[in-house]
Amino acid sequence: MLVVDEGEPTAPAIVFLHGIPGSVDWFAAVAERMVAEFRVIRVDLHELGADGDFSAAARTAPLVSLMNDLDLAGATVVGHSFGAEIALELAARSHRVARVVVVGQAPDYRSASIPTAARWVVRPWAVRVAQRWTPAPVIRLANRSVFAPRFRYDSAPGLAEALVRDFRTALPAGLSYAVGARAADFAAAPLDIRAQALDQPVLAVHGRHDNLYDSTETLARFAAAGAATHLVEHAGHSPQVEQPDEFAAVLREFIRTH
Repeated sequence: MLVVDEGEPTAPAIVFLHGIPGSVDWFAAVAERMVAEFRVIRVDLHELGADGDFSAAARTAPLVSLMNDLDLAGATVVGHSFGAEIALELAARSHRVARVVVVGQAPDYRSASIPTAARWVVRPWAVRVAQRWTPAPVIRLANRSVFAPRFRYDSAPGLAEALVRDFRTALPAGLSYAVGARAADFAAAPLDIRAQALDQPVLAVHGRHDNLYDSTETLARFAAAGAATHLVEHAGHSPQVEQPDEFAAVLREFIRTH
């Protein structure tokens, strides 16, 4: 498991967990803004689920061990999209987590804009074919809707390359799970219910222009569950990439006040 560990080892720790497809690069800009004050740990989750088990418990177990090995205490865990569920599960299972931040993830798929046909089309074998043969410009074009209108890839150094690389290296079974069985798992245990059950404070951050999950309903449900919320007006599904200054400021304030 690749771990990027930066900053003073004795400083308060922040653990960043990316989505799928994704990588540690998706929190690089925020890490740069936080590392002077915090120990910033970005974890590569590519291998979680490689054995075919995408349950929250299975994907969280290696992270519990990692936090124990690093001897973290009072850590803030930030999970984006696919990583949000893991962040909440980690908080439920580890005494080393003091607070949780959920980014760009609705409690379930009730208001998700994922075509029903996707669960039949996005099969592991089809994903492998697309990963190998889809041209880089097409991958970048297909990801335009993930970001807010008028967002430019060149405003986030390395993003254009990361989009292509992360798609090509994502677990095909993980992408299939994300548009298929994950809906049933969330229906059985929505993330707002999981957040409400935690002893740790939770912050939900969402972009106004997220085309995957409705921002108003998402934040309303987390707020009803007792979580703090923040809406990033000029962002889509990845506010930490699109508006890193605002995201870092909100994260810093959440840690300070909780």
